[in-house]
Amino acid sequence: MQDVHLRDLDLNLLVVLDVLLEERSVTRAATRLHRSQSAVSHALARLRSQLDDPLLVRVGAEMRPSPRAAAMMPELNRLLRSLQQVLVSEPRFDPSSTTRLFTLVAPDFLSGVLTALIARLAAEAPRARLEIVPPGRGVSDDVRDGRVDLAVAPARAPSRGDSPICVEHLGTIPWAVFGRAGHPALDTLDLDAWLAYPHIMVRTGSAGPSQIDRLLEERGLARQITVHLPAFTMAPPLLATTDLLLTVPQTVLVPYAEAFGLRRVTPPLPLSPLPLGVHWSRHRGREPAVTWFRGQAVSVLSAVLHRGHDT
Repeated sequence: MQDVHLRDLDLNLLVVLDVLLEERSVTRAATRLHRSQSAVSHALARLRSQLDDPLLVRVGAEMRPSPRAAAMMPELNRLLRSLQQVLVSEPRFDPSSTTRLFTLVAPDFLSGVLTALIARLAAEAPRARLEIVPPGRGVSDDVRDGRVDLAVAPARAPSRGDSPICVEHLGTIPWAVFGRAGHPALDTLDLDAWLAYPHIMVRTGSAGPSQIDRLLEERGLARQITVHLPAFTMAPPLLATTDLLLTVPQTVLVPYAEAFGLRRVTPPLPLSPLPLGVHWSRHRGREPAVTWFRGQAVSVLSAVLHRGHDT
């Protein structure tokens, strides 16, 4: 008997053999397999050659399995059913017992919002770990290639069906001007008053002027930016003790406004709300752990962002 190697064997032939051994008829096997009789006969001939065994032998009006085929039949059937189960079933994910590290790219201005997500994970997946990664220049590549699970970032357009990165929108965030309670400009803030006071700018890493400065430039105006910060979370104590102003999507500072005695008013410029979304890799999108984590993030963050609009 010749040696048989899986690399040399078309596994589809084993499916044909399994049905032939059950039906013991090329005609009936062809009907079940939705193939022609000649295709099934050809498959049987290839199997006989590769396995060096007749497999099915005609005895009178019927075909009977050879001794080797009869011995193979129960194990072959079991293996094919197991393979089918492996291919069609998704691996089970249990958040209550997982110790997985979830990675989320998020800008620092969402730090106050992320507390709700951390609380959800602590309740639903108490043994899981969460790493918050600051956005960098290669964040799109990291999301696309699955090096991070999710990224929360501006989402200005829906993802195409063939895009390697999927996006689910969380909503939009309106802009607000923040300053200390009692700030002389905030009772009746107009453009002249807003321009008369110094401003904070946070360096986000985005190239080019912000939406605010583009609108001002179109009008031949410019604001006084006297303080540049590397992070939004550094702004509240400065705003609370000076006459500085900060104009940002309002969710950025809503979690800190009460603690630092900050006031929030509508900007004197027609600023388009910031669309925010959750981004993830299409090729990892069906992984049960990633799917679960994405569901938690979308549920929690969208709820917190909408509450922030009404605060």
